[in-house]
Formats: sequence, C-alpha cells, structure tokens
Amino acid sequence: MTLRLLSWNVSGLNNPRKRVVCKNLLKEWKCDIVCFQESKVSSCDVAFFRSLWGSPFIDWATLDAVQSSGGVLLIWDKRVFEKLDVIVGQFSVNVLLRGFC
Repeated sequence: MTLRLLSWNVSGLNNPRKRVVCKNLLKEWKCDIVCFQESKVSSCDVAFFRSLWGSPFIDWATLDAVQSSGGVLLIWDKRVFEKLDVIVGQFSVNVLLRGFC
C-alpha cells in the first residue's frame, strides 16, 4: 500500500472560494490523509468537511483556531484507516490510525 499524505499550510479555509480550490485539488491528488495547518477555522461540522473532501467516507480530528490564528484539520479516508485514538493538544493534533491492507 502506498500512503498518499498531504500536509498543507492553507492560510484560511473560511473563504468559500479557497475551499473549492482545495476540494478540486484533493480530488485530483486522491490523498488518503490530509493535514491543513493555519486553517483559521474556529469550528467545523460534517458539512464543512464534506465540502473539502467531497466523499462521505471521511473521519477527522481538529484543533480549532483561536480568533484569527492557528487551526489544524486532519482528515482521512475511513476506507483506508481506522481511528484508534485522538489527542488534541494546545498546538497539535495526534491521531493513532490503523491501516486496512
């Protein structure tokens, strides 16, 4: 299995046009795991994540932004990985995943 991982400093996903660009690129790149840093998003729901990933087979972990700084979104394909544990720190998101082979 080849892992397709993307780590991207997006500098703000509050802009709907930027989310469309990200969604189109993610569809083209076919990533298994995506980490967005500096998302500047203070809270997320299922609709927000699906607007980025474009597939119902997702799971995620987040570190919400504080006012207009920070924010980490970690998204993965549930058909490829199972979430075993999540720890969200003050500046980080740690997720233990098990791959399906």
